[in-house]
Amino acid sequence: MRLLSYWLKTFKENLREWKILILALVFGPFFVYMMYAYFAAATPSYTLLVLNGDRPITAADGRELHAGDDLTAGWAAAKYPDGKAVFKIRTIETVDEAKRLLKNRDADLVVVIPADLSQSIDDFKQRKSASVSQLKNLGDLASVRFTVAAAFADYVSYGYLGTALGQQLPALVEFEAVAAGRAMSDFDLYVPALLVLAIIMVLFTAAASLIKEVDKGTITRLMMSKLTTAEFLGAISLNQLLIGLVALGLTYMSAVSVGYRGTGSVLVFLLASVVSILSVIAISLLVAGWMGTIYELLTVGVFPFFVLMFFSESMFPLPRLTLFRLAGRAFYVNDILPTALTVKAFNKILNFGAGLADVAFELAAMSLLTVIYFVAGVWFFRRRHLSR
Repeated sequence: MRLLSYWLKTFKENLREWKILILALVFGPFFVYMMYAYFAAATPSYTLLVLNGDRPITAADGRELHAGDDLTAGWAAAKYPDGKAVFKIRTIETVDEAKRLLKNRDADLVVVIPADLSQSIDDFKQRKSASVSQLKNLGDLASVRFTVAAAFADYVSYGYLGTALGQQLPALVEFEAVAAGRAMSDFDLYVPALLVLAIIMVLFTAAASLIKEVDKGTITRLMMSKLTTAEFLGAISLNQLLIGLVALGLTYMSAVSVGYRGTGSVLVFLLASVVSILSVIAISLLVAGWMGTIYELLTVGVFPFFVLMFFSESMFPLPRLTLFRLAGRAFYVNDILPTALTVKAFNKILNFGAGLADVAFELAAMSLLTVIYFVAGVWFFRRRHLSR
């Protein structure tokens, strides 16, 4: 009964402190829309210059053959899974012009189509020739964009020539689909990290609920009452768990609104979410143990927030530095933060349809770290604020 009463008290106080609450709830959705816009604009399109010297012919079967134009159209039709074009096609007249544009980094790749490409294709089909005239790529070998653009362009070229020659080109690589096999954009792969970012925001609301009792001096009255430490922390944890789930739900719905579709079990996802939110609440106990005022939380307390955000891979990937291996699984240095494990678990569940067995290692490690952080946080908070 005391737990319920204190929970209602903290719940009402969170509503009164609506600015911090709103920030926690909208932080995740804001970054979802921002990163969606960024990835939509940042999907690389490579500038491909085409020097098309091919002369169309009338083939032996009576059909018009214009291989240069068809090949250029094939490059223009190359699309990413989100529908954005791979190449920005420009036609040029001379090699000198092409080299000038390459040196100025106004182009990534130049393809020179020989004048006899159409004729050589027809001759090859009629067995008058043993080879087809070669295309020529021009580019800066030190440029990664040239390498990627050339790989894309050559793939399209091989596909077109195989069709034009009526031959099955040799397949040197066997492909096997893994997991869902659905096309995923860079944004799709980033969504699990954005969901964890929403959970990390609970650090502020949880720590604020703890520190305000110290800041206002009401912690002394709570100590004098019959409210136990377990009831005090249990009520706050329950309230913050609710806030975390609402923030996570809003962030996920924001991702869905721009086309994201997760797979996997909803129950497993919720289980991982609850454990992750509890782990952030545990970390907030440690933070609250160091702080004495809300001002300190909003200044010095920003540091642990950024530690969680960056080292949990919620903003960018980090080098894999192995701390130890257990049962064939690597435990990396940044995995001492349970939110880093949450990113991995969410990615497996939402993007690759993983079940409970597939994320058992991450869930077990998150749970163990949550218990450790809770024990350390309770000890430190009691020693700093409840031992007077």
